[in-house]
Amino acid sequence: MRTILRPEPMTITKPQQDDSSVREKFNQKFTMPARPAGEIPQVPAYLDELSDAELMALYGEFMAWVSYAKAELVEAEINEERQANNCRVVEAKCLIGQWSDTAKGDTVTLAKARRDVDPAVIEQQEEHLNSRAYRKMVDAVFERCERGAQVLSRELSRRISIAPQERRQARYNP
Repeated sequence: MRTILRPEPMTITKPQQDDSSVREKFNQKFTMPARPAGEIPQVPAYLDELSDAELMALYGEFMAWVSYAKAELVEAEINEERQANNCRVVEAKCLIGQWSDTAKGDTVTLAKARRDVDPAVIEQQEEHLNSRAYRKMVDAVFERCERGAQVLSRELSRRISIAPQERRQARYNP
């Protein structure tokens, strides 16, 4: 007669989230950009009204926001992936924890349905959805800043391509 050992009932715990070693390794070589002062700048409706110095200053502001938003986006993407992984782990632990002598006749569909309504699974899925939503919002901010910087860059290139004589004449003729 063979004895089948059944695992003890599992308590579902969230996976550990230790990214300190990754951060330490990153911080040895790089620094994250700081949040620029103020709000995200707006592209003026009439770029021709800006002086060259004002245009360059605005372009610098946009580039600072692009750098900051990209760094935030990368962190949000990492967090989203971590939450997705945690979700799979919690779901698997819950499913494994259900297989006992009392649930022996359950179908896979019923077991998955029980797993899907488990409070720990629902909580982890909410965390994953929240991290995904945050990543999408940061992505929208990054794209907005990047588009603004591109518009200003095109204006700077346009001004540089104007012949020097034309620029001198425009400065002295109203």
